[in-house]
Amino acid sequence: MSDEVRWPEVKRILAEIMESWEARTGRRGLPGIHDYYWDTPQQLANDSSMGTRFIEAGVPAAETALIRSLRKGFGSIPKMPMGGPFVSEAKILDIEGWIDAGMPE
Repeated sequence: MSDEVRWPEVKRILAEIMESWEARTGRRGLPGIHDYYWDTPQQLANDSSMGTRFIEAGVPAAETALIRSLRKGFGSIPKMPMGGPFVSEAKILDIEGWIDAGMPE
């Protein structure tokens, strides 16, 4: 995990995984569930799925819905993106470190 991870890197990781998913499935996201591309850290943090915010202030990154969904899923939500390709553990650790560092831009 890098201590220097900033928003552009997190945005790139998430965009690349969604682009790979879209190429595999031949479709663009699943409308009405949540956003799939975010322009700011605040948009990502405020987004939610199944009534659960992806990132909540004061919650350790490993316990956030975003990290849990990337690692193994949560509740009735499977590991994301649904059916893969999945984010590597190294990249999940980068995102986790970024969240715990206060989501620096």
